[in-house]
Amino acid sequence: MSTIMRGYEEEMKKPIRVWSQDRKRRYGVVANSFKDVIEKGAAKLGMDDTSSLTVVLEEDGTVVDDAYWETLAPDTKLIFLAADEAWHPSPLSVPSNLLFVSDEIDGPIGDEERAVNLLKSLEQNPASVALLSLSDLEVIKDANLSSLELPKQTSDSSLQLQELCIEFYVKKKKEAEAMELVDLLKEHLKGNDA
Repeated sequence: MSTIMRGYEEEMKKPIRVWSQDRKRRYGVVANSFKDVIEKGAAKLGMDDTSSLTVVLEEDGTVVDDAYWETLAPDTKLIFLAADEAWHPSPLSVPSNLLFVSDEIDGPIGDEERAVNLLKSLEQNPASVALLSLSDLEVIKDANLSSLELPKQTSDSSLQLQELCIEFYVKKKKEAEAMELVDLLKEHLKGNDA
């Protein structure tokens, strides 16, 4: 093989992430063709029968074939599916900045402390307010931030975040009440049909 061809083949290699259907087993492989990624990925995942294997994009389940392979960016995440497996969207995970991690011994914390911890997380990513549960929003809504000794800048941003949380709380509460009403109507209509 000529030096030019060898160099060209080396350039064509790209790193790819191969995942199992349940997303628990994840490996990185470097492949220079679709056939190569199937062979290497199947070997890493312990899948013996590559003839019935389907390869899909992790993010949306798009089936990848030899032609589509050429368009994939390096580090693309692919899921390898056996004949009896189907792609499912990844379960919504809570961003790590919303999880309160502490070295303190586990124990009940008060609502005020819980509200402060949630607000600290929201300061890093205010958009994550949409992921908070109704009970978390209620804790923030009911917190008396003015009674806490916070630096002025932190206090101001916390009050603004509290206002945002109150808006989301009201919206989510109305949605929950509307869903309860829909459920009651469904029950009522089922009773009339019987």
